[in-house]
Amino acid sequence: MRAIYNDPRAGHKARELLLAVAYAVYLGKTEDGVSPLREARRVLGRNSIGRPRYDDLVAADAPRYAPPRAVEQHAHLSPCEAPRLRPYRPRPGKPYEPDPDAPVPIRPYELPPELAALKEEAMATYTPPRDWRTEDGVCGANSYRCVEEKDPRTGWVIAHWFCKRHADHADRVAEQVREQNEAAPEPVPNTGGLLPCYFKADWEKVYRHYAGKFWEPPRYGLCADDWPAPGETFQAHRRLRMVLGGEPAED
Repeated sequence: MRAIYNDPRAGHKARELLLAVAYAVYLGKTEDGVSPLREARRVLGRNSIGRPRYDDLVAADAPRYAPPRAVEQHAHLSPCEAPRLRPYRPRPGKPYEPDPDAPVPIRPYELPPELAALKEEAMATYTPPRDWRTEDGVCGANSYRCVEEKDPRTGWVIAHWFCKRHADHADRVAEQVREQNEAAPEPVPNTGGLLPCYFKADWEKVYRHYAGKFWEPPRYGLCADDWPAPGETFQAHRRLRMVLGGEPAED
């Protein structure tokens, strides 16, 4: 339990699943021949629509590669990263002019003296955020095309977005990364694979049952401890006990 709570890879849902299985293996009193996974399924209960929460939690722990949000998000949410065609000059804002016909507030709000002093102190040390359009010289317009670049070590995808005015630049970048993408390995999983780190069972069979027919085990293995991650190392956890009869539970 200490290792589960200290595992930086486990979110609150994955941690809840691991703790439920740990309870079923070590503390739960199950009948003879009943799989601890069935006990964990019972302990986790059901969600608001009556579906067993265990099913979704196990499916979410299936080892797989989840691409970054920048790859799958809508084009208009990603600014174009090509060089600007002309220098960026911010337009001056119009000065505020109060409406002379607007009613005057009866009691205008004013900050207390102590809060007003804190505000002045904070504004004196405030620095505006970096304007990447001016300092980096990138376009920043709404994009429409994504060029994916695969890391030659991990196969992870990096998204490069371009607008319609930089279509030629997008074609050039796509040609530059074409050979690199073809030679890139299968993406290293970056999601799931925590259950095999702590418990022994036929996890491939369990994952296939809950993750769906389109899920395939990665060639790097099911256990997240075995995945190569450049710049990151995790201490392998000792599987303390075999989970007997790791059969998928039927509703």
